[in-house]
Amino acid sequence: MKRTGKAIFAALLLGLGIGTSVYAEPSVNYKDIKVKGYLYSYEVGTFTDKNKAFEFILTLPEDLRKSAYLYQEGNKYSVRIFLATSPSALTIYKPVLKAAHLPVKVVKTPDIFLYSVQLITTTKKDAAERLYKRLPPEIKKEAFIYKTDAGYYTVRVFLAKTREEAKRLQRKLAFLPVKTVIVPTSPTKLGFEKQQEKLEKNPKELVPSSIPVIKAPIIPGKKAEVVIQAVPPAVKEKVKKIKLKEIQTPIVQSTENKTLAEFKMQKELKKIVLSSEKLIKGNKLKTIRTKASGEVVVPEKEPYKTGKIEFSSLFPLIDRTVNLYAQWQYNTVYKDGDRSSFFNENYNFNTPGEVTDGIKYLISVGYSKYHTDVDTWQSTFRPALNTRLTNDLFNLSSSISLINTKTSSGYDGKNTNYELIFSSAWNPKYPYISAAVSKNSVSSDDINSDTYSRRFSTGYTYKRNLTVGYSYTHSRTEDHVRDIFSETTNHNANISVRKALFDGKIYLSAIESIYYSDNRYSLKSVNGYYYQKVSPVTGLSGVDTSPSIGTLTPNALLTDGDYNTSAGIDLQTPYENIAINTNYQPVDLITVYIGGNLTATDISTLQWDLYTSSDGNVWNIVATNIPFTYDSQTETLNFVLPQRIEDNYIKLVLTSTGATNTGYVTEVEAYEKVANATTVINDSSTHGDTTRVGVRVKLPLNLGYSFQYERTGRDGEEISSKFSHNLSGMWRYRYIQIGAGAGRTDYFIKDQDTRSSQRANIDIKAKPLNTLSLRAGTGYIENFINYDKTSTSFIISTGLNARIFTGLNAGLSNDIVKTTNEETNTSATSYNTKLNINARLFPSLLVSSSIQHNVSSTTTDIYSVSSTWTPSEILRLTVSEGYISREDEENSSTTNVSLSIVPRGGDIRYSVSMASSNGKESYSGNVFWQVSEYFTANGYLRYTPSDDSVSTGVTVNARW
Repeated sequence: MKRTGKAIFAALLLGLGIGTSVYAEPSVNYKDIKVKGYLYSYEVGTFTDKNKAFEFILTLPEDLRKSAYLYQEGNKYSVRIFLATSPSALTIYKPVLKAAHLPVKVVKTPDIFLYSVQLITTTKKDAAERLYKRLPPEIKKEAFIYKTDAGYYTVRVFLAKTREEAKRLQRKLAFLPVKTVIVPTSPTKLGFEKQQEKLEKNPKELVPSSIPVIKAPIIPGKKAEVVIQAVPPAVKEKVKKIKLKEIQTPIVQSTENKTLAEFKMQKELKKIVLSSEKLIKGNKLKTIRTKASGEVVVPEKEPYKTGKIEFSSLFPLIDRTVNLYAQWQYNTVYKDGDRSSFFNENYNFNTPGEVTDGIKYLISVGYSKYHTDVDTWQSTFRPALNTRLTNDLFNLSSSISLINTKTSSGYDGKNTNYELIFSSAWNPKYPYISAAVSKNSVSSDDINSDTYSRRFSTGYTYKRNLTVGYSYTHSRTEDHVRDIFSETTNHNANISVRKALFDGKIYLSAIESIYYSDNRYSLKSVNGYYYQKVSPVTGLSGVDTSPSIGTLTPNALLTDGDYNTSAGIDLQTPYENIAINTNYQPVDLITVYIGGNLTATDISTLQWDLYTSSDGNVWNIVATNIPFTYDSQTETLNFVLPQRIEDNYIKLVLTSTGATNTGYVTEVEAYEKVANATTVINDSSTHGDTTRVGVRVKLPLNLGYSFQYERTGRDGEEISSKFSHNLSGMWRYRYIQIGAGAGRTDYFIKDQDTRSSQRANIDIKAKPLNTLSLRAGTGYIENFINYDKTSTSFIISTGLNARIFTGLNAGLSNDIVKTTNEETNTSATSYNTKLNINARLFPSLLVSSSIQHNVSSTTTDIYSVSSTWTPSEILRLTVSEGYISREDEENSSTTNVSLSIVPRGGDIRYSVSMASSNGKESYSGNVFWQVSEYFTANGYLRYTPSDDSVSTGVTVNARW
């Protein structure tokens, strides 16, 4: 998002719009709303009827509808999507429009917008009103409810002329427990002209005889000292001066007010003179303080009357909000004549606030306790303190948290975390600086460990063409119970140069990266053998039902050293793929760290297949249902490989899972067996550098060439190097696009054979009709060891997507991979065919289905069908069926049926559902009741015939 921070106004997923009753066009009556330039949008439809234009917006997909707005040009109404400062910034959204079969036409929109901070987007007006009413008074004064052209209700705060000014105002809302975003706001929709006329025709509303004077010097964007000459009508002879210091909202010196925000600021300053109940008692001065005004000294004997503003006393000076949350949950289960139940209570208290505009804090305390009917319990106490200091130079934040867990069996565990983060906020023309230190301690009867970490980074960009950067990280983990430790120190430096020549027809880029890493750690012991960690490795993941072919998405969370945070891999989802890129380093053991609340039974249902690949696209199966062991103390799955693997990529595929509880992967590590370990401590240093050079030529035939050179050393000696060359070209003519590429990579590893890989491919895409797109491609890969060919792969891929008629879409894809072992002269061929159909049979009935046939070492067929029927706005029925047929007859199936009823008003909602998995059925009903703004209740009833069990429960939530 950094790239789009100055180009895209975050319209894609944020519920924006430019008006319903008034359109986003320049106002000729309001002279201060000037065209600041032009923004760019996609025009997806034009209408002469305003109502038809709105109806068209409502038919758009939801992610696009949130970004749509209406623009009027004469008698024509244009439906537009997105706002950007340049046409190039819109290109990332072109595939989204094409997927929705919408025209891709770039148009100009006059930039007359103001900018606000958006707190919420909802389809329900009452939800927006509830949030608006609950805002703190000082924020509520600047807030308003804004309805978009797409029918969404948003709550927004502040009005600013520029995005930068809105960002400064956004900092004032950091204490709110919601995510805020900067959005454009139409001034014409707010009735700006009427607001100005009202203020000009009714000057008495601004309190006559109270004239603000802004003292020089005035620096735009800085705080100003304001002096109000107070002349209440009843006591004109007693003129006194009242000083308001450090006004929080900057006021720029000008002859006339420019925005509604400045009108409101002037109005608030003048109201202060007439506000508060009798502040003077016995001819004494009294000092009062408000959020908007700073310190105000009231002169003697001036009986100022109460206005709408309520003043607080000098103490407390801290602006704060208190939030309380409580949850009570009761569940009971009847099975085989026996009854079991539990009661769970959860409370959370937090008070966000600020001492000054630049000093904010959040104090939170949480407590939960889980009770069972056999007199066992588990409680958790969670206090935390977060602070943040912000100014024009830097941001400084700190956090302290404790998680104390106790059980009826005597367990007493504590997890304490401390963190301090510094980041620069000064002008980007100077180098940025970021630094952090943290400590995490875990202690219990059988665990006592400490983790210390610190990091530092800096960088600088000159005219977007030259970038230099440096980063340093250090972490040390000590396990005092098992007497093991790990310590890592990393240094990274990089420099990159980019240059466009001849109006962008030639683009040059060069990147040089240097790193140094020092690692000290205890060797890992599994089944009596010692293993040393393989480094560096990178992680990849994704759900892929055809694991023999296809690339995975890089996943940095798999190798970031965080063993607690989920890496986005769900152990309840079949065909989760977890891969590591080891650059041909030898691997004997793979360790997968997991989290969640999986039981031993859940883990025993997991089945994994092992694959390897030289290019990350074509995968060769090594073993099916590979065995593993589970270490409950470290929460790890340890896979001892059937043989040592020295390949570029290694992948684990979760082919089957019967886990009923939540489970996820947090980290993955690779290890090499140590043949003769004389010590259990490993100490090594790794260094290396990477050079990348790229040239792209934009002609009728777009050509590109890149070269990459990597070196890796350990303990002062080079151990590996890698050379890569890639050439690509693309040609377009009308509705046809032809792309071709070729490349070669050579790996040189100490004490190992030289490995090489070369490839060539050609891809053709065509869209002869707006309703039809075709693709076809072929590729050829050769692998070498010591320049002798060892294997080849030949790939053919085809596909089509068609909109057969409105409401009926279909897609068909076919992949064939033939892999030949040149040393044994044996071949294996895998096939994958998939058909998708999506149909809207009626306006209220949507059906989608897919059929997939995989042939590899085994044959697998995957079928799925789902439908959603919405006969009315209060009733919805959803049915889905899935079936996996395997050659070994280990088939599986799932069925889900759900019916939801939402009566008008939505305070009470009902739903019933049926689910079946591998013959085990369950039936459930659910009711939700919005008792009031502060209380909700949720109850359920579930019946499982296979084990003759009935469970029921109720949850009550309270929030203040």
